[in-house]
Amino acid sequence: MVTTPVLLLLLFDLLLFLAAAFYFDRSEQKWENLLLSALFLCSGMPALIYQIVWQRALFAIYGVNAESVAVVVSAFMLGLGLGSLAGGWLSARFPRHGILIFGLAELGIAAFGLASLRIFSWAAAYTAGGNLLSVIVFSFALLMIPTILMGATLPILVEHLVRRSGRVGASVSRLYFVNTLGSALACYLCAMYLLRLWGQSGSVSVAACLNTVVGGTAYLYGRRPASSSAAAPEPETASRTDSPIKLPTAMLLAGLSGFIALGFEIAWFRVFAMSSADRAPAFALLLSTFLAGVAAGSFVSEKLTQKAAPQTVVLVIGVLLLVSGGVSAYLPGLVATARVQGWSFLSPAPVFFLTAAMLGSVLPLLCQLSVSADEKAGSGVSLIYVSNIVGSVLGSLGIGFVLMQRFGLRQISLQLGFLAVLTGGMVLFLARKESRLPPAWALLLLIAALVAVPMASSTFDSLYEKLTFGNRDEARTAFAHTVENRNGVISVTKDDAVFGGGVYDGFFRIDPSHDVNLILRALFLSAVHPAPKRILMIGLASGSWGQVFANHPQVEALDVVEINPGYLQLIPQYPVVRSFLQNPKVHVYVDDGRRWLVAHPEARYDAIICNSTYFWRDHSTGLLSVEFFKMARDHLNAGGIYYFNTTESAEAIATALHVFPYGLRVVNFMLVSDSPVEISTSRWIDTLRQYKIDGRYLFDPADPLAQHTLAQYEQFANTINLRPVQFGLQSFDSLRKNYGRERIITDNNMGREWELDVPIPWH
Repeated sequence: MVTTPVLLLLLFDLLLFLAAAFYFDRSEQKWENLLLSALFLCSGMPALIYQIVWQRALFAIYGVNAESVAVVVSAFMLGLGLGSLAGGWLSARFPRHGILIFGLAELGIAAFGLASLRIFSWAAAYTAGGNLLSVIVFSFALLMIPTILMGATLPILVEHLVRRSGRVGASVSRLYFVNTLGSALACYLCAMYLLRLWGQSGSVSVAACLNTVVGGTAYLYGRRPASSSAAAPEPETASRTDSPIKLPTAMLLAGLSGFIALGFEIAWFRVFAMSSADRAPAFALLLSTFLAGVAAGSFVSEKLTQKAAPQTVVLVIGVLLLVSGGVSAYLPGLVATARVQGWSFLSPAPVFFLTAAMLGSVLPLLCQLSVSADEKAGSGVSLIYVSNIVGSVLGSLGIGFVLMQRFGLRQISLQLGFLAVLTGGMVLFLARKESRLPPAWALLLLIAALVAVPMASSTFDSLYEKLTFGNRDEARTAFAHTVENRNGVISVTKDDAVFGGGVYDGFFRIDPSHDVNLILRALFLSAVHPAPKRILMIGLASGSWGQVFANHPQVEALDVVEINPGYLQLIPQYPVVRSFLQNPKVHVYVDDGRRWLVAHPEARYDAIICNSTYFWRDHSTGLLSVEFFKMARDHLNAGGIYYFNTTESAEAIATALHVFPYGLRVVNFMLVSDSPVEISTSRWIDTLRQYKIDGRYLFDPADPLAQHTLAQYEQFANTINLRPVQFGLQSFDSLRKNYGRERIITDNNMGREWELDVPIPWH
């Protein structure tokens, strides 16, 4: 089973949970601690379900371009940060009502969760397609209430446990551990079951039910009469005045660790996405592994250091950062090696788990060192927690949005590795006592880490070739061109094949007589439309199809929407499409295709072409759902045609037939319309004879091979309903008969995006 490594790591964390409840906890409040731990574990599960579903719902409104993704993710985390501050204030203001407030917060989250998708749908009617500023404002406004409630729960419960136990480190460690473990479990469940079986609305309902159970239980427990027999706990003996790390320093280090952790997560996700052919469950499974590691690290590190002197704890923090920085630089190369060996893309998960555990240990240890076990413990923890969140937001924006646009994965991984090592080195110097230097072994470890990071550079050689082709021969040949930016990675082989994010995306070819790009499908437009004057093309890729449509004899304007501007850098380097960007008919917009349609409700076209990617890729159903087909339909002129790549998806064909009353299958493309679709072979051949690109006939009258190809095209027009239909034409009635009972793709069910067993052609 592909996901076995992740499942085993989660089981390990669950064993730690049982150990925490029945072995390590010998206090009089053992059963209350178990109850609160179980409640907070269950509280972490809906939080991650909401995050995954709400982000997808907002991406459908505001687009999956890099800007929108960065804003939505940052808005979610900033809401958690504000909630942490609010929780710190509430814990100080109402110290004896923490469980009650926690229960009310969970019930509030449940109420919002049940209505959330309806709220987002209502907001879409007024805000979809807006500019970047409106995306920022409305994303934050929509997510503010639930994320503030989520973020407030940790400091509130920390204050309660500290009052009962007198130990800050143990309280933060336990709560951080169980809540993060709950989130890790939720990620796994989302990847394997929830989203695939129940879609977005069903998953949100499950999350709201969990919130309700947690909130109701906590509320009832919080209203019980307070016990008067419990003795006041002995506070931690180590005074915070003896700690080398004070609260401001702890906040700085928490911010740096958050920045580093999110930066590594972004880099790792790019590698995992390419290794898994950009399937939706890959991110959820990576996040599950990452969170499981953070959870385990936060628990184990506190248990190992609970009786240690403050200087020793500081040394541990420094060593963890040093080692994580040195190891992390090698992880992308490890994933590529696994790919070459033919192993599962999740086989390196244990190493990611251990690295995340080292990074996850930092936050609770900082709380242990810098927060006193008094009535302000919750407030102190909230300041460190919000600093960590702010660092994470800066990591998301700084790495994912800014640095990814300027540097490649090799440079960013090495830079993050150096930052982690240098931060660890700074912490080591904070741990020194009377001497001016840290212990000799720590200095040697620092030097070793500083040497190890640049040595990792060689592991990035041929990284993208290995991730794309694995153990195939093509992995041994370097790509001719590679473009890396915040939108992804585009690579071109020496024989002009294009791969976007490690997934095949066509060729730089337009020769009908050597048709590896199946240009026949693009040229077929004239067979069914007499005069396509205005065309919209969603997705540019190599520009080969764009070149064909831009030079159509009847076309007057071609609008192109492409989400990744990296293709615009490649097109001028290939003579066959070089003139495309200079064609006065062509207007290229860098944007999400769906978002662009919403932002331009007045635009109408004779044909909309969508050479969409494979139906199993992450976010692919945004261009294959009922909602999108209806949106495209609204942008067609009378008699207009929507023409898209089904990538052999039976559900995509059925969905198009559900929206449009007429259709025709052209090889693996689907042509649908509100008007009857009629093939005019004579018009098609006449148009093809007129076709010129860069001043040369596409079907040269003097070239026997070109004329033979034209004759084959004429025969192709008569292949309707002949077997096999995958290589010819299929009529609407035949399509209805074959695909009428297939499931309809919606934004809610997301088609087959969340299935891991879909076969991938080149993997």
